[in-house]
Amino acid sequence: MTMSSRTGILGFTSALVVALLGVSCASQRASDGLAFDAAPLFGMVYDEENQPCAGVRLSVDGREGPLSDVRGRFVVPDLARGEHRLVARKDGYEDLTVSIAFLERTDVLHLRMTSFEQLLGMAQEALQDSRFGDAEAYLERAERLDPVDAVLRYLFALHAWKTGQFVAAVGHLNAIVSAGGKQPAVLLFLADLYERDLGDRAKAIESLEAYLVLRSDSDAEQRLKALKQEQR
Repeated sequence: MTMSSRTGILGFTSALVVALLGVSCASQRASDGLAFDAAPLFGMVYDEENQPCAGVRLSVDGREGPLSDVRGRFVVPDLARGEHRLVARKDGYEDLTVSIAFLERTDVLHLRMTSFEQLLGMAQEALQDSRFGDAEAYLERAERLDPVDAVLRYLFALHAWKTGQFVAAVGHLNAIVSAGGKQPAVLLFLADLYERDLGDRAKAIESLEAYLVLRSDSDAEQRLKALKQEQR
């Protein structure tokens, strides 16, 4: 190999080493830029209908945190890199607890919360589809938020009736009536249960009479007349 060839090879090798060192240094600088001890964590809160959820109070590791804005956005400032426990709360919604690993400063947290009304809607849809186990689970979750709500109790009664639990259905409907909720639909449902499922004519008559005080219904009047004749 000639002297000029060796010189050319040495020059190429030196250039390659310099280039590799440059890449290594650039990579190290990039890595250093991503490394952090603490940084702001950005996030958004949505509901089950993918709508922004405003006014959600967040706590991080047991300490009070930010409140989500009208677009559901929030920022946890100066959050240490690592694992954390976050709790989101809002009136009328189920509490949400999540464990997160904040490892990249570019991480964005997306949370989904479920409201009482959404749970009722999910339960009603499940009942329509005869998914009785799902319906019961949704209703039990809603009950933890508002156990005396009349619509909740009515859906519990509907679930009980559809699954053959007629006494339980009557109990849910009577709870509505006892709380002052004498809606026509509730009283007519009670009359149906007493007459057709439990064979209690006296209670059916009582429910129909209360129903007719609230609503004029010729069919119900004929039905009441027939029940009274049968009872004689």
